[in-house]
Amino acid sequence: MNKAGLIEEWGKRTDAPSKTAAKRGVEAFIDIIVGTVAAGGEVRIGGLGVFERDYREAREARNPNTNEVVEVPGKWVMRFRPSTAAKAALNK
Repeated sequence: MNKAGLIEEWGKRTDAPSKTAAKRGVEAFIDIIVGTVAAGGEVRIGGLGVFERDYREAREARNPNTNEVVEVPGKWVMRFRPSTAAKAALNK
């Protein structure tokens, strides 16, 4: 499912009055998660999991075409840890 599919499903399940209203809801949900995690917080959603920020250390990598060593800088990444309930639903 992509964002358009999510908006359509969101609209159906929430009885949104229009596709635009459903789109605003989905975009607000995404903005809240990204903004909170970017600020260093975490978002815990019961039954789904935890979105959190993690630092990926700088490292050396190799260019597979030239075998040249390349420095990859450290950076912040968003991590998602699924809840036990979400894991169980995947393995039914």
